[in-house]
Amino acid sequence: MESGVESSDFNIPVPHATLRIVLTPPRESDGAAVIRGLNDPKVYMNLNGPPYPYTERDRDEWYTKVSREWKQNCAELNAIREREQASPSAGEIGTPSDWSQRPWLGGHWTSPIRHIEESETGIIEKFIGDIGVERESFLYIVDAEEKERRKAENDKLEAGDPNISWEIGFWLIPEYQGRGIMPAALQKLMAEIIIPHMNAHTVVGTHFEHNLASRKVFEKCGFSFETLVPNAVTINPAKIGGVEGQKVGVGVLKWQRNFAD
Repeated sequence: MESGVESSDFNIPVPHATLRIVLTPPRESDGAAVIRGLNDPKVYMNLNGPPYPYTERDRDEWYTKVSREWKQNCAELNAIREREQASPSAGEIGTPSDWSQRPWLGGHWTSPIRHIEESETGIIEKFIGDIGVERESFLYIVDAEEKERRKAENDKLEAGDPNISWEIGFWLIPEYQGRGIMPAALQKLMAEIIIPHMNAHTVVGTHFEHNLASRKVFEKCGFSFETLVPNAVTINPAKIGGVEGQKVGVGVLKWQRNFAD
């Protein structure tokens, strides 16, 4: 992304052996594809956050929120890039304590993943999934008060603070799963946004215990397995035929940056 571009022009190419993949801003026109994806059991059974069933109203509310965040993120990133161009040394961090001497992105960042295809009518950018980063929700902490305390402490930290714990979330529509797309997308997002512009030193990835594919994605990207917390999350009864109280374990992986890196 070049300095001064609009949020609608944001585009990060993702290296892939056989497919042309890019990360872009959310688009209102993605609505139907998002709704189909999040109502597919191969997707929603591996996710905790989105409502289920996922409706047009859910999508509209989410898009309103995330498009506003995108404009803010893009403006902040442009300001950071302009500062770095004006003073190249401004982007360099000499010691861990120097982080407070420059601006950082400090909030939620999400990017749709698109497959670019050529057709007789031109180029088609097909929505195939989503990847994002936000301050950690501590999904695996069972005690509600402890979870809220940890989250509040983490949320209070100033943007760029190396003590912030970040969390990755992602999903792909089923026909694109298992094709090496998500590890490439995660590595690219880490390299382009999360590390250089959020100053991330700790990034957490979680997965439901049955979703070993997500664990493999994190491990391919340098995350280390920490623990599996049994019965950590109650499954939405609507996803499992109305059965109440069924729980699932959560695996936790962590990426930590050595400052020497």
